[in-house]
Amino acid sequence: MLLSRAQLLRGVVAGAALPSLAYADGVSGFRSDLDAAAARPWTAPPAPGAGPLRFAVIGDNTGVAKPGVFDQAMRQVGWLRPDFILSVGDLIEGYTEDRDEIARQWAAIDASIAKAGVPFVFTPGNHDIDNAETLDAWRQRRGAGYYSFVYKGALFLILNSEDTPKPMSAKAAADFYDRVRQMQLDPVKAERDVEARLAAGQPSAYGQEVVDLGDRQLGFVRETLARHPHPRWTFVVAHRPAWKMQSPSFARVQALLAGRPYTAFAGHTHYFTHELFDGHDYINMAGTGGVRHRDGAGTMDHVLMVSLTPTGPIYANARLTGLMDVTGETGQVRAY
Repeated sequence: MLLSRAQLLRGVVAGAALPSLAYADGVSGFRSDLDAAAARPWTAPPAPGAGPLRFAVIGDNTGVAKPGVFDQAMRQVGWLRPDFILSVGDLIEGYTEDRDEIARQWAAIDASIAKAGVPFVFTPGNHDIDNAETLDAWRQRRGAGYYSFVYKGALFLILNSEDTPKPMSAKAAADFYDRVRQMQLDPVKAERDVEARLAAGQPSAYGQEVVDLGDRQLGFVRETLARHPHPRWTFVVAHRPAWKMQSPSFARVQALLAGRPYTAFAGHTHYFTHELFDGHDYINMAGTGGVRHRDGAGTMDHVLMVSLTPTGPIYANARLTGLMDVTGETGQVRAY
């Protein structure tokens, strides 16, 4: 497995040893406060065990997915046998009111996920939840939009940056699906068109986006952190990198996290960055199938392996184009 360059890889976090692997009930397994009868935002709970916590983080498959990349990525990540795969969102193209099409898109994602052979944990992205129809589909299939769980002594706090879905205009959605169809039918030409748009210097709107976490979600964050004051580590996940955007509500989350060791993950930009804020890792994943939004060192299709050691997480970043099986093959054709 390839490691990232030094500036893209943070190793052991300095500090005292973390609390014991066991938590309140003495079980080194998986716990969630979600209603047992509700739809679950994971395919299966990770298996209990005394081994170290080791999970994989993947980036966006959409918008505008390159054919076959995500499907093969699930096989590749399966070779690594993590405890589970954590998605930062944007698995389907979405932005349609056609419920049959939404169901078809989720069925295709589910079929790919099954090829990994390990549990998969979902985070909603703006392509997954963008209007009433996709919100209904998420609730039926995944249940909660934000939630938490504890596994092997670590707290995972999954946020919903799409607290209020933001539909596209009819024209924008039509233009978007023209590009989706072009990528499916003629990916070579679609990539040339992407290059042309990048060469034209089309500005990104990401810096002008606003992430607004509602009062109910903020209350959930406050209550969850109060219930789990001393986990071994806290992992905070949201689709949009709110720390790069206008988000007074995320600043409130950061204030609630003060005093505990934590890592934040996000996606959305299709460009990998790693930043440190007050000694905490803030990791913006690039893609795991999604078309590039800019050129540079952070443009890649990749998986990030996270291992929680007694002194903190270790991160290993692997491009899908370098993650090979025993025959030396990646199975990837269109990955960056």
